Amino acid sequence: MSPNPSRTSAMLVFGAYFFLVTLVLWPVVDLVTTVYPIRWSDPNWRYGAMGLMAAYLSTPVLGVFLATATAYVLGHKTTLRVVSVLSILGFVIVLAVLVFFPMDVLQVRTTTPAEQRSAFLVGAVLAELKHLTAAVALGFLGFGGFQTAKGMAGKPKTSQRSELTAEVLKAQKRD
Repeated sequence: MSPNPSRTSAMLVFGAYFFLVTLVLWPVVDLVTTVYPIRWSDPNWRYGAMGLMAAYLSTPVLGVFLATATAYVLGHKTTLRVVSVLSILGFVIVLAVLVFFPMDVLQVRTTTPAEQRSAFLVGAVLAELKHLTAAVALGFLGFGGFQTAKGMAGKPKTSQRSELTAEVLKAQKRD
């Protein structure tokens, strides 16, 4: 029994994309379940949620990067566009966090004991830097993915009719 390369290839591609979806999805699920119930009006909750988000960001961004690379290498133009849209959506969300997180830091800092403020601020700055690097990466992956998808050649449209037309034209040239 010889291996069937097309079946193996399809299984391999499905397995890769499935794993990459889980690489993005599970950290998001972990974050949401950790910070649930959502309390938007509480600055301590917002600070904690966005601070934890910084710790969870690397894995989903890695998943987006690998999905982008996989789609490009395999020539999956539509998948590259979908991953780019999701990347831009993530970019917009993290951009909002970049704007609002410092405001929550200022509010929560006033309730932090004086002896813990320097550690608090160091942690806040590191979280903001993680947000910034994730936003930059997601922005470049999203917008770069769209530019790359535009330049990718689509599959040529062939049909029996066009093949038949080509054969007829060849036959006419011989006559």
